[in-house]
Formats: sequence, C-alpha cells, structure tokens
Amino acid sequence: MVSLSIVAAGLGLVVAAAAFLRLADSDETDAVHLVVLEYGFAFALLIAGFGLIVIEMLT
Repeated sequence: MVSLSIVAAGLGLVVAAAAFLRLADSDETDAVHLVVLEYGFAFALLIAGFGLIVIEMLT
C-alpha cells in the first residue's frame, strides 16, 4: 500500500529541486562554481524525490 507521507516527502524534494533550478537559471548568482553547485543540488534533489516516489509505488 502506498504511504501518502512518503509520496508527499518525495514531492517536497521535487519542489525544493525546482526552487534550486529557478535559482540557478536566474541572474542572481554571478560565480560559475555556485551555479554548478545549485544545478548539482537541484539534480540530486530531483533524483532523490522521484526515486522515493517510484520506490514507494513499487512496494
């Protein structure tokens, strides 16, 4: 049975990833290494969020 709390946690990670993607796409950050770090956090959060949702759906 799918646990709603785990799916909500996965969606929360996806929302946080979207915030990091918006931050990386904005012109607020001038340093290249910080933009790379923001994209890294965004993709890590996306993988963790979608992975959490997929694993919960499979179990």
